[in-house]
Amino acid sequence: MDDKKMLTDTFLSSLQQGGPLSFSVASYNILATAYIKPAWYPRTQPEILNPRKRIPALVQHIAALATDIICLQEVDRDTLSALQTGLSPLGYVAHYAPKTGGKPDGCATFIRTKMFALRTVRVITYSDGHNETDNSGHVALVVILQQAGRTLGVANTHLKWEPPGTLGGERRGYREINQLLKERDGIAPNCLGWIICGDLNATLESEIVGALQKAEFDYAHRSFPGMRTCNSNNRAKLVDYLFHTPSLRAEPRSIQIIEDHTPLPSSEQPSDHLAIVSQFHWAMT
Repeated sequence: MDDKKMLTDTFLSSLQQGGPLSFSVASYNILATAYIKPAWYPRTQPEILNPRKRIPALVQHIAALATDIICLQEVDRDTLSALQTGLSPLGYVAHYAPKTGGKPDGCATFIRTKMFALRTVRVITYSDGHNETDNSGHVALVVILQQAGRTLGVANTHLKWEPPGTLGGERRGYREINQLLKERDGIAPNCLGWIICGDLNATLESEIVGALQKAEFDYAHRSFPGMRTCNSNNRAKLVDYLFHTPSLRAEPRSIQIIEDHTPLPSSEQPSDHLAIVSQFHWAMT
């Protein structure tokens, strides 16, 4: 039996078993406290940047997303602890992958346990430098989940930022995404559906997005042209994504419209990125 027929038979069997046929996912770069310098946010009132105010605001904002899977980037230990305290009573369990090399943050994925059974957790530490001592320390947190007979892989990552004009193989993020795409099949070769999400530090025209599309991934918010998720350096742009395989159909939520000079963080938005959310439905491949 070939792999495609086996996956199709698994899908049909799961339909007969019943159970939920959809789930929701959020991806959100929450801005690590260690990376905040007031001079970088001149349009933001100083009290909004104070962690005593901002961390509780983040917990409230993330809880209100009410998704089944929450993928967060730039999560430091203090914020992780606050999130666990706030989200655990809502039925979430957290998994965390810190960056290496002494960096203060990492990726955290919160799973609503009533929706999924956990199968595997893996951390990919990117080999993105020219040698081991030159690696960035960035990671991908991969969870393999089971939902009513269907196996889902979710990779939560924050790719390395590079200066504009860095191209191709010289771009660490490009090497990182190719490593992630290569390693995912070894983690769960019979996975029926995949989501790769996070702050990719890449626009739609980049080689990074091109590599994902070449691997037959599409991004959930394709139906929202002109959508922007952050405005660092006074330029609104789309750099945060929910990419998915054809076995999943996306039903994305709209997000706030931001311009080049929209204040971020703000009293309504506690990070310098916006959260992106989509409902996903299982579909035949």
